[in-house]
Order: sequence, then C-alpha cells, then structure tokens
Amino acid sequence: MKRVACIAAFLMFFNLFSGFASEPPTEPILRIETGMHTAAIWSIAIDSSERYLVTGSYDKTIKVWDLQSGRLLKTLRPPIGSGDEGKIYAVAISPDGRYVAAGGWTGIEWDNSVCIYIFDLATGTLIKKLSDLPNVIFQLAYSTDGSYLAAGLGSEGIRVYSADTYSLIKEDTDYGESVYGLAFSQDGRLATACLDGYLRLYDSNFKLIKKEKAPGGEMPITMSFSPDGSKIAVGLSGVILFPRQGHGNSPGVPA
Repeated sequence: MKRVACIAAFLMFFNLFSGFASEPPTEPILRIETGMHTAAIWSIAIDSSERYLVTGSYDKTIKVWDLQSGRLLKTLRPPIGSGDEGKIYAVAISPDGRYVAAGGWTGIEWDNSVCIYIFDLATGTLIKKLSDLPNVIFQLAYSTDGSYLAAGLGSEGIRVYSADTYSLIKEDTDYGESVYGLAFSQDGRLATACLDGYLRLYDSNFKLIKKEKAPGGEMPITMSFSPDGSKIAVGLSGVILFPRQGHGNSPGVPA
C-alpha cells in the first residue's frame, strides 16, 4: 500500500543554517511515497565497500538502496520549492558511506545562488549547505580517500572542497561550457570532461597539468580512471540529454 509522506519534515533542517538570503517555503508540500523514484534518475553513486547505491532524481529526492538486495533503505529529502527548485542532477557518497552530497537546481529560489547539500546517511539529516555557487550542479565526486569533494558546474568550471570542513580549497573557472564528467584516481589526481570539448587533468594538489581535446568526439560527457590510474575512459555524446539551464540568463539561474 502506498504511503503518503509529508515533506514538511525537511523544514526542521532549516534551523541548522543561518545563511539563507530568504527562507524556503514554510507550507508543507505533500508527495506520494512510492518506494521508488517517480521521475528520471540523473545520477548514481556507490561507496567503496559497495554497500550502498545512491540515486538522485528529477523528483527532488535522493534515495539510498542496499546494493546487494536492491532494497530501499532511506529517502533523503532536500529543501524543495516550485518549478525546478530541488531537482537533483548530481549525487556522491563518501567512500566510507557516511555522507551523501547532492546538488542540481538547488537553492536558487531563495538564495539566488546554487548550493550543495550534505546529508548524514545514518540519520538522513541535512547537516551542511555549501553556498554561493554560480550555476547548477551537474556532477559531484568524492576523492577515493574521502578527503575532497569536487563539483562540476553548468558554467564557470569546477570547485573542490575539503571534506573535513567543506571549505573551498580550489576553483578553476577557465571552462567554456558545462562540466558533466569528474573522476578521481587512486593517487588523488582529478580529471574532468567538459562540453567545450576538452579533457583536463589536475595533480593531487589540483594544479592543472594537462588540457587536451577529447579524441573521437566534440562533447565529452563522462569519464573514469582505470584501477591503476594509467588510463582514462571517456564517454562522448552527440546529443545533450541533460537540462541546459546553466547558460546565459535562463529563468531562475543567477546571471
């Protein structure tokens, strides 16, 4: 039997923060809890021990599944609003399975900027908000040792945060398009794929060491390191399936 769940519970999270330019809606927003997503899933992530599968969706929820059985363990609910506000385009889980990061069209309605939400997986509580990002979040990735969280944006490149304090430690805005691909190697290098056609490689201190056109196509959209870090697999797209809100003065996006 379907259970009707009230997302009013997410309002409790707001007492944790003092940085909202304005407050999210205070009226309860009713949703049907179906035990599964009710819209497209745009991102998945797995912890290093392969216990949890995390999914982020247009339905404005993040779900945590038992990877072995496929059983739904928990639904994480970010603050949501009208229209696109609250749609999740990117999720990441820390290697130890303790934290889930999520972002997308998140925070624009009340902050006039984009934010990343950090959840405690055990309790489902929203514990941190990383604010003042200039555009929607299309990709998130934790480093393999759990020390860093990287974000790929709809414009203005990437941001890298220290995962102990979630303070910003690196940004590179020299990108010509949206960043959909992020990958960390075992030794801490970071690789990115951008729709400007370039692949970029950073060392473990996030210094850019190589920038090359993607071979075989003009729109690199995803990537992954081989286990030994000697190779990078790149996925290319001839058509963009993701939302393209991150450009120009599209409605709801900070200019």
